[in-house]
This record gives sequence, C-alpha cells and structure tokens, in this order.
Amino acid sequence: MNISSGWLTLLLFFFGIYLLLAAYIYFSQNSQVFHPPKGHISNPKDWGMEFETVLLKSSGHTLTNWWIPGGFSGPVVLFFHGNATNISELEEHTKLFHALGLRIFLLEYQGYGLSEGRPSESGTQADAEAAWQYLVAEKNISPEQIIYYGHSLGGGVATGLAVKHPPGKLILEGTFTSVPDVAAQIYPYLPVRLMAHIKYPNLERIRELNVPLLIIHSKDDEVIPFAHGQKLFAAANEPKTFYPSSGSHHAGFSTAGAESFGVLEGFLK
Repeated sequence: MNISSGWLTLLLFFFGIYLLLAAYIYFSQNSQVFHPPKGHISNPKDWGMEFETVLLKSSGHTLTNWWIPGGFSGPVVLFFHGNATNISELEEHTKLFHALGLRIFLLEYQGYGLSEGRPSESGTQADAEAAWQYLVAEKNISPEQIIYYGHSLGGGVATGLAVKHPPGKLILEGTFTSVPDVAAQIYPYLPVRLMAHIKYPNLERIRELNVPLLIIHSKDDEVIPFAHGQKLFAAANEPKTFYPSSGSHHAGFSTAGAESFGVLEGFLK
C-alpha cells in the first residue's frame, strides 16, 4: 500500500465513523430529547394541598394530571414542566403558584409519570390541547384567565399552544430558541439543523404572539445558555418583561423565595 492509498483508507475510515455518528444522532432524536421519569415520588397532599387527579385522553393515550383548586376562584396557571422530571417533582413551583392565589393544573405528557404512551413533539402539543380543552370546556374557565407557564422543554409546549390558543399571559423559564439551536451547540461538527425532526421553534413562534410575556432565564443556567432567553426576548412583541435570575436550570428560580414571588406577583398584576 502506498502513502496516498493509506491516507485514503484512513480518510474513508473516519468518514464512515462520521456517517455512523450522524445516523445515530438522527435516529435517536426522541431518546436524546425526551427523558421521561416514570412513576411519582410525591403528590400535592404531601405538599399541604388538596388536589384532584384528572385523566385526559390524548392521541389515544390516558394522561394522569393534577388539578389543584386551592380554594381560589381567580386565574389558573397551566404548567408545562421540563424534561427529565414529572409532575410529582414540582413542589417548589406549585407552592409558589399557590402562594400567589392561583389555581393550578399540572399537565403530565405522554410517557411521563403515570401517563401512557411515549413522548414526542406532536404528542406534547396534543397533550397541551387536551389540557386546554379540559379547562375551557369542562371547568368553564375563560382563555383570558389562563396563564401558560413553560419551564425548559415545557416552554416549547407552551409557546406552541399559545400560537393556537392565546392565553391571558405567558411565562417562559429557562427556554431555548429551538431544539436544532441547542443541538448545534452540542454537536457543532454535524449538520444537525438539517437532520432535526424535533423542532419546538420557539424563536419563530414567539414573533407571532401578542400576549403579555415574561421571560425568566438564569445567568448561571448550565443546560440552556442565557443567550437563548435574551434572543427570545428580543424577538418577542410588547408587552414583555425579561428577568435575569440566578441559580441552576432546574431549581434556581422556583427556590428563590421572596424574590421569585415578587417577580411573578408584579407580572401578574
């Protein structure tokens, strides 16, 4: 084997590895994006609140969700949780909403917690639609009384629902501009924007919205860079508010006590 053929063999070897990696990324997108914990570790009664289990049908699957009326009659927060968690791990957010006098609906996506099915982008949007229909049709709550709160991955679900059914207010915490944008930062040497079939195009969708918007993003976020929140805010229409929080991606804002309470109270008023 001469030198040129040796280099060609080596080049073909590494190109083959590159193609295998690209194929793996393409075909494993769902498992890379969605990390659904099964089962529940606690419930609102453990957190000091009475609640109702609400079973909803979405794409032929049964979703197990929680409704926490709290003895209130005012606005409702429809909460879309982030990845790698489920509704049984939302104690801090739920206590915060309860302290603000909000009724609370905790939506569980397909494949998460006790909900049937497997998660997907279209599935989470169908789940959001089912929750909205329940609140409006079954609970007789006007859309203007519903506040969408999306954390991380849930921000993509909330924004998608907001385009179809504008809420009274929209809150996004630790949310990304799009899944391909995040993937491009993780795999800078792969054409992930062309390969991605999971999109959650939040930056594109947010330009369509004309609802009061609060974007919360931690300067210390170790999962979704702070710049994503800044870009979403820059693209959004008025009225809008940006709050640069601190702490971890998963618990920074919700555990900030009086600080987080004050931010939300000011926005809700």
